Amino acid sequence: MPNWLMTCKMGNLFRPLFLILLLFPGKLFSQPVSVQTTVDKKDILIGEQLKLKLRILFPLSSDAANYSLIIPDSIPHFELIDKGSAVPVNFKDNSTAMEQVITLTGFDSGKWTIPAFVVNTRSGNAASANLFTDSISVNIGYSPSDGTNRLRDIKPVIDVKIPDYLWYYIAAGLLLVFLAGFLMVRYFKRRKQIPSPAFSTRLSPLEEAIQELEKLKRSELLEPPQIKLYHTRLSEIFRRYLGRKQNMDLSTKTTGDLLINLSANNFSMETVSSLALVLRSNDAVKFAKYLPPPPESEDCILKLMESIHLIEQQTTNHKL
Repeated sequence: MPNWLMTCKMGNLFRPLFLILLLFPGKLFSQPVSVQTTVDKKDILIGEQLKLKLRILFPLSSDAANYSLIIPDSIPHFELIDKGSAVPVNFKDNSTAMEQVITLTGFDSGKWTIPAFVVNTRSGNAASANLFTDSISVNIGYSPSDGTNRLRDIKPVIDVKIPDYLWYYIAAGLLLVFLAGFLMVRYFKRRKQIPSPAFSTRLSPLEEAIQELEKLKRSELLEPPQIKLYHTRLSEIFRRYLGRKQNMDLSTKTTGDLLINLSANNFSMETVSSLALVLRSNDAVKFAKYLPPPPESEDCILKLMESIHLIEQQTTNHKL
């Protein structure tokens, strides 16, 4: 049989097989892993974000969920804002893919190219494929300027309304005056209502004071507690006496308060000075633990009696 005839017969035999390969390539050979690269915009303003989508196509027999993508940490001329995360995608023809959206931005104006970079796909611990993305050009620019060169009118002056707060100030002033007047009236009213101290005795202030001082004279001044009680009683007797004369409770007043009281009521300097020596001596014994000798304690009683008699003489013709 001639060679040319044999060649024709073999060609007729393999022609159907060749047609099957063309029509069903995915059924006979494994489909390779491939990558598709797209961006949502190719013209952005400085600082504006763009989305770079990576789609990894896997063979029909593969499960995209078993793969993970390893993306580089930086891309030249662009700032990587967010890598996103890989998401498996299933198609109607039972093919699978892995999609990941990367967020980029740029701060240098001009036409820049997102270069092709390697995307590693891993299944488990072993590297399955190293894929190169497509390079994509992106224009980064400023906001377009107005090229019409059209003049615009200057905006008119806007009148600013200044609120008038005069009546608010007047109302606030009246309120303050009313409040101050109310507080003053209340203060003086309460002051008048303070009850006078009750002194339950039929003796006059002078008689009561002299009687108590005579009792105190008979006290023994041997021990420190006795001396302290002696001088404490001296101050108490004088406070009660002066309080009865002025119809006021002076039991809680200090020595300074008592001396100011006497000076304000125009008592003589001799009386105030004599009382100051006695009262301050009493305070020294009470608070500073000073222990005067008995003659000094007895002299305090005499000076206090003399001061009380001087007060009586000065208050004979007028009331304190």
